[in-house]
Amino acid sequence: MTIQLIPSHINLILMSFFLFVSGLQAQTLQENDKKLNRETNKIIKNAEEELGENAFSSAEASYRKAISKNETSAPARYNMAKMYYGKEKPAQATSRYKQAAKVAETKEDKHDVFHNMGNSYMDQKKYAEAIENYKNSRRNNHTDDKTS
Repeated sequence: MTIQLIPSHINLILMSFFLFVSGLQAQTLQENDKKLNRETNKIIKNAEEELGENAFSSAEASYRKAISKNETSAPARYNMAKMYYGKEKPAQATSRYKQAAKVAETKEDKHDVFHNMGNSYMDQKKYAEAIENYKNSRRNNHTDDKTS
């Protein structure tokens, strides 16, 4: 029984081919992510316009559509939470802020989410939760004077 090895130049060709295919896949994923973000942002913009026209139900439906389209969209959840907070629905706002906190990527976004979630808890007279969220907000931006 003889084991035949693949010549080194064929190995090099195969490795190059696999690297090329991997690069194409990564590029396609990036393009898909950009397209998804553009589509989601368009829906969010529509929701904001509807909210500006006091069409709360339509805005809520648009935010839900944006979240459904892009489950990792922090802006969709955050803006929906702000909408609920503005309509004096702090429990619903808190729920959406929690979701936004899970998908927020930047410290600035996390800071804003936790700060506003703290405000929402304050309105519900849940002071311990409010303080914890203000602390989380400060951890993400220790220079913010609003959360002192």
